[in-house]
Order: sequence, then structure tokens, then C-alpha cells
Amino acid sequence: MSQLATIKPANTIAKADPAQGLDIRQIAQACASSGFFQDSREAAQALVKIQAGHELGVGPIASMRDIYIVKGRVTLSAALMAALVKKSGRYDYRIVKHTDKVCAIEFTQDGKPIGTSEFTIEMATRAGIAGGDNWKKYPANMLFARTMSNGVRWYCPDVTNGSVYTPEEL
Repeated sequence: MSQLATIKPANTIAKADPAQGLDIRQIAQACASSGFFQDSREAAQALVKIQAGHELGVGPIASMRDIYIVKGRVTLSAALMAALVKKSGRYDYRIVKHTDKVCAIEFTQDGKPIGTSEFTIEMATRAGIAGGDNWKKYPANMLFARTMSNGVRWYCPDVTNGSVYTPEEL
């Protein structure tokens, strides 16, 4: 198993997979220079994202794909939050309702319900966020993202080492 797949204390720097023969700085440089990750054109930017992922037990490519730095804050995609919940071994979730108007997700801990997170298009409209292109084109996806991020904050913040937001929330 890769050293990147294990969670290390926050004060350690990520180590690369020794089988690859690369250290984290080399991986960050390769990610930045590849041109595949538009938000990380410099190795230092890639290194920050990879280190943030390492602290969550996430590998370099998943970190580059699903972690964003917005206004100096680490943000995660809803898909990464959902994956962290599922792989925690302690928490899980199930989608109760998912339409273009409402999303409800029930969170469980050790197999027992601990709460439900719900977000509606009316809530998005009231918050002034429903007018964006993504909300118009993919309302069900955006409702899922908000429902997931709220649920993770409320019911299982330890899977993300504390409060976390999706990029759209900031």
C-alpha cells in the first residue's frame, strides 16, 4: 500500500510512493508542468494541494483533481467528500431523495442514523446562488454538492479534519 494512502499527522510532509521512485516535489512538478491541472501551474501550488490531500489520506492525482484552494481555504469536491465518508469505515450515507428541486441525504455512524441533510432549490434561490450557470444546467448535481457538504460538516467533520466547503460555497 502506498504511504500516501495512510493518514499521517498534520505536521508531516507527504512521502511519495517509493515504488515510483519519485518524491512529493517531483510529483508536484510533474503535475504542474503537465498542463492537465489548470489551477496549479506552479509546483508550489500543486505541492499544497497534494499535501492537503495527504493529510486526508488521498493520493496525489485525486488531490489535484478534487481539492481546490479558494480564497486561501482548502475546499473539496462533493465527490471527494462522499468518498471520504464512504471509506471512513465509521460513517456512511444514503441518498433519500434527489431531484432538480431537492436533495436529501441520510448520514449514519456505525450503521445507525445520525441525521439527514437536505437542500432545496428554494434554499439556493434564497441564498442567491441558484442563478449561476451550473445551477441552471445541473441543479440536481449542485443540490447534491450542497447537501453533502452540509451533512459532512454537521455529522462527520472528522473525515475532513474539520469544517470544509465545496469551491462553489466560497
